[in-house]
Amino acid sequence: MNASRDPKKMAKTLRADLAARDMALSHAECLEIVAHQLGYADWNTAAADGNPSGIAPLQLPLGWQVGGSNMTDYRIGIDPDADGQPVTIQSLDHRGPHLGFITLMQMVHAENYRGKRLRLTADLSCAHVTGAVTIWMRVDDAVGRNIRFDNMETRKTDGVLTGTQDWTSRRIVLNVPEGAETLHFGFYLRGQGQCWSRGFDLQVVDDSVAVTTEGRSVHDAPMNLRFAEKSVMA
Repeated sequence: MNASRDPKKMAKTLRADLAARDMALSHAECLEIVAHQLGYADWNTAAADGNPSGIAPLQLPLGWQVGGSNMTDYRIGIDPDADGQPVTIQSLDHRGPHLGFITLMQMVHAENYRGKRLRLTADLSCAHVTGAVTIWMRVDDAVGRNIRFDNMETRKTDGVLTGTQDWTSRRIVLNVPEGAETLHFGFYLRGQGQCWSRGFDLQVVDDSVAVTTEGRSVHDAPMNLRFAEKSVMA
C-alpha cells in the first residue's frame, strides 16, 4: 500500500465530502471504497497488506483491558479516524477459521448490584466480519464459577453482527444473584474483519425489563438423557 496515503484518513474525508452533498455512507462503506481506489479487492485485503494506517498501536481506553485467544492476530483500541473515535477491533491476517477472538472488557465488584437486574447496552458496527461481533456480560461467584452469562450468540433476532453492518444497538439484561462476586462485560470480535463499538451503558432496571437469559440451570434430577425433547432457542 502507498505509505504516503493514509486510507483511514481518506475514508474520513470521503465520508465528510459525501455528507456535504447529502449522501450518507458509513465509515465501513467508505473504507471499502478507498480500498478499491487503491487497487484492493476489499478493506480486509488492504488491512492485511503491511498495516494500512501507519501502523501505530492503538490506544486503549482508560479502565478497559484486553483478553481472548490469538491476541497477536488483532489490533484493538480507539480509532482516531472514525467519527466520535469509537473503539475498533481489526484482524491482521487472513488465516480464516484459525483466527480466535479478542475482547475489550471490564471487571467490577458485584457488591452494589446483588439482588438487582442489570441492563448492558452498546452500539456496534462491522465490516466484512466472518465470525461474529457482540457485546457480552457474565456474573461470577466467589470461586469464579459462571452463574449468569449472555453473549447473544444463540439469539434468532437482535443477536451478533456479521458481514458488513452500520451502527446498530444491542442489549443484555441479567439478574445478579445474592451470591455474585464479580461482573464482567465488554464486546468481542470472533474471526476476521473489523468492528467498532461505542456508547456503552450499564444500568440497574426494574422487573418490567425482561432478562435476556437466566444463565445455567440446575435440575432437581437428570432429564432428557436420550435427547428426545428439543430445546427452544432464545
